[in-house]
Amino acid sequence: MFEVESVEPSNYGEEKRYFCEQEGQTCEVYYGLKEVPKEWIEALWDAYDESLHIEEAIQEQACFTRESFISALKDPEYNKIVMTVDGVIAGFLMGTTNLEKARIGYINPRFIQDRFPQEVEERRFWYMPCFFAASHVRHLGFIKMMVLAAIDAIRENKYVLALDVSNSRMYVSDMLVKLGEEAGFPIEKLLLGSQTYFAYRPVLDRESCKIEEVKP
Repeated sequence: MFEVESVEPSNYGEEKRYFCEQEGQTCEVYYGLKEVPKEWIEALWDAYDESLHIEEAIQEQACFTRESFISALKDPEYNKIVMTVDGVIAGFLMGTTNLEKARIGYINPRFIQDRFPQEVEERRFWYMPCFFAASHVRHLGFIKMMVLAAIDAIRENKYVLALDVSNSRMYVSDMLVKLGEEAGFPIEKLLLGSQTYFAYRPVLDRESCKIEEVKP
């Protein structure tokens, strides 16, 4: 793994800022933003809109509209982590401990309350309806920096972090466990549930379905 430094926060209002250089590019991760700077809003929406339309996923992964996404960017109840590469928006992570607001990610608050009552009461169940990295930087491994920032959030706030991923991006859930081990902070992955889609169509050409005419 490349070396990641924790550096002094900027004037954007984040709790922490992480920094690293790789292959001549500079990556910064801004952790704990309550509201993102105005100059990042359009770039974040464009990156979200591009990254969350996954052709191989049967369910639409983009749960926010433009209006609701921009509203969440300004909402302090969503904790945000922004990644830039050479000063350009390249990744984003956003979660909330408010289960009513987490409904936008299609979760059932009662299900969560029944299984994590103490964490919900203490506002430590952190649901993440938004996680993406721009396509042009995924191969560089910078996404690991955002994941490490999320692991810091779990460690420092004693969060239970929850998210859903499509089958084509299951590597994201495994990455949390792997990087947690590398950081000396083991994380247990729990399957909360699943939803399976079925399609039904008529059988048209199956030979065994043919009925022979019976002669008198």
